[in-house]
Amino acid sequence: MKKSFILIVFFISIVSTTYGQEGFAVKAGFNNVSISVDTGGFFDASDSELGFFVGGGYNFEVCESFDIEPSLLFSFVDDLTSLYLPIMGKYRITDQFNVQAGPQINYLLEDLPDGEFGLDIAFGGGYQIDDNWFVEARYGIQVSRGGELGDFLDINTLTVGAGYRFN
Repeated sequence: MKKSFILIVFFISIVSTTYGQEGFAVKAGFNNVSISVDTGGFFDASDSELGFFVGGGYNFEVCESFDIEPSLLFSFVDDLTSLYLPIMGKYRITDQFNVQAGPQINYLLEDLPDGEFGLDIAFGGGYQIDDNWFVEARYGIQVSRGGELGDFLDINTLTVGAGYRFN
């Protein structure tokens, strides 16, 4: 365990010094969570609820036109409070516009017997307003969900928000 921790710290320090880093960001915005339940005809339902999210991330500049940004986001929706961990690859089309894609792990914070963890593929875009402020929109499509709930529960998420990056 100690060796793993040392290797992780060493890797992060190499990445952050070898490549330019843009910095830590805080972000918040609105989200729309779509839930579909498919039990094979016995009881099928779908619903969509609006909520909001807050969180932060760290943007690593890998090269002149490509960044990687892992984030930790808390999503608050009436019956489905969740924790999201997106790891987005961001390709800069121009200095202001970027397209984003990557995996997104989600964890349901509600009292559920099983199926708390899910894996999404997320994609979207962003606009850098100035050196610090940005806006972004992203859609996450569920790829898998653990446990018995994964057989019939499908959760997709649209997020639209703004953020501030500390340089």
